[in-house]
Amino acid sequence: MSEKYNVLWIDDQHESLTAVHKTAIDFGIKLWPFKSMNGGCGELSKNLTKYDAVLLDAKFFENETDEPGTEDTKWVHQTKDKIRDLDKTLSYFVLTGQAKTYASAEFNNAFPSVFNKGVDEDEDLLFKKLVEACQNRELTQLKHKYPNQFEMCTDAYIGKKHFDRIHALVLDIENPSSITIAQDSLTGMRKIVEAIFVKLNEIGCIPDAIIQDKGWINGSSFFLSGKNSNYTYNQNLIHPVIAFNIHRILTITQDGSHNEGTVLGVDAYMDSSPNTFLYQSTVLLLLDTLQWFKLFIDTNPDKSKNQTKWEYKVPDIATSNEWVKGEIIRINNGWGTFQSDCESQLISIPPAMVSSNEINLNDKVNIIAEPSPDRKKMFVKEIKLVK
Repeated sequence: MSEKYNVLWIDDQHESLTAVHKTAIDFGIKLWPFKSMNGGCGELSKNLTKYDAVLLDAKFFENETDEPGTEDTKWVHQTKDKIRDLDKTLSYFVLTGQAKTYASAEFNNAFPSVFNKGVDEDEDLLFKKLVEACQNRELTQLKHKYPNQFEMCTDAYIGKKHFDRIHALVLDIENPSSITIAQDSLTGMRKIVEAIFVKLNEIGCIPDAIIQDKGWINGSSFFLSGKNSNYTYNQNLIHPVIAFNIHRILTITQDGSHNEGTVLGVDAYMDSSPNTFLYQSTVLLLLDTLQWFKLFIDTNPDKSKNQTKWEYKVPDIATSNEWVKGEIIRINNGWGTFQSDCESQLISIPPAMVSSNEINLNDKVNIIAEPSPDRKKMFVKEIKLVK
């Protein structure tokens, strides 16, 4: 089947139940098995958005390392409560080989969906019900409609902490009439773009020198556009449309993150607008960008290969030991930034050198600079204040 559903399964005998695994596959379900309440519920709490339903045995361990003979039905009742506390939209089913439990009116009142293990008809009905529950769950429907966007919100890409942000944005697109204060979501959108930049740096598509600079957000966008004159581009880093998407998203979200706006007055505009079209268009640009980057990251995972797509231009001031005049234009977290008078070259100065030389903002200084061994970054070798 084309659609796959992730079902968390707690059964202390799951390793021997190969037929159940095979039946699940036939119904497009992937089972993620655990032996105990704490093992399964611990996984569910850590990766809640991964799962579309839960399958339980009637009797299992409290902990994964418990010995045979300590199984108990009380753990399934506690597990049910934990599932409800975590997410009331998650359906849960019981597949048991305990004849007394299967026939118990009290147990069936507590668990309305109980099926008999080892009975083909019951197991087939169980998995049909599981599929129906998954198909009818709104979050699962959205994950299937926007698979790449939600997949980006995993640790392999930008991190699962962004899942709720993407979920909220998708809900706004699906139900635009329910959008209230659209500008309140702009900061979260900007953070998603920042996370994309961090991932691109991790795989070598954005240099460390860019990502470590104070203005790294706009600097990363500018670098990806292919217009940073401090670098030679051996090929396009990303598609120009995606570079444009990023620039527009940042222009809107950064301006809209301030009550008055710095240039466009986005917050005030959205507040007074009779519609949410600007907000929706920005969300759609972000969803398009996430879609594209999922495929890009999958096909460009090699950091060393990605780093060959760009080269740092070593400026002329690094070719000799002559002193170069300039000014300290920024101090941030102890780091200083030197700008030369003649080349307008920006070079970072480490905190220890700033401190030992008692460097302050706007100081006039002379430096001797040298490139790093890979010639991808400039370093200050010597520095002295101009009296």
